[in-house]
Amino acid sequence: MTSINGRLVAVAALVLAATAVVATAGAAGVTTQTTDVFGQGPGGGVVADDGAVIQRSDSGISAKLQMPTPEPGSYNYPPAQTSPPAPFTFPAAVPGHPEAYSLWMFVFNYPALCSMPCDSNDIGTNPAVTPALGGAFNVAGHIVGGSTLSLDGRASVNSTPFGGSMLFEPRTAEVHLAVAPHGKLAPELLPDQITKPIGNPSFWWIAIFDS
Repeated sequence: MTSINGRLVAVAALVLAATAVVATAGAAGVTTQTTDVFGQGPGGGVVADDGAVIQRSDSGISAKLQMPTPEPGSYNYPPAQTSPPAPFTFPAAVPGHPEAYSLWMFVFNYPALCSMPCDSNDIGTNPAVTPALGGAFNVAGHIVGGSTLSLDGRASVNSTPFGGSMLFEPRTAEVHLAVAPHGKLAPELLPDQITKPIGNPSFWWIAIFDS
């Protein structure tokens, strides 16, 4: 996935540490992890304590992320994406009301084989080139106007990724969640506005879960 790698800069490198709390739901066989949400970019602080949650099972990974809705105009908006090199185009995101956001899940099936840290270089389907077999999934899109931004979705072992590998190891994969801001809702851009990525991690709010 050369094109997706061109758009997805290292997510893991942007957060120096994220402490996850793990609990197991006994008979259900579901493992729950929580961690903080950071953003925007490498200098971003915590915007939501324990705001991100994932639940792992043999069939896939469910995710929920909650954070205060960014005030329009108070944060950095991705510029226009033009082709080339972008695999698809978007006009520049601009402030407005309501605004659109998308939630992305990056999974690295075999994190011990990542280029260290796990990043866009590890997204792909060829184990000879990207042995960590990373994949990118669009798991949610939302148009918001309230005070809390809440996004939730799921990547199953049979889900088709947006780019890279399918999910093979839901129990042990390293997981990165990213919220991408698309700016003011533009009905003419739907559904692309909430189903395709925009910008790069310097514009995203992120949460990282180790295996």
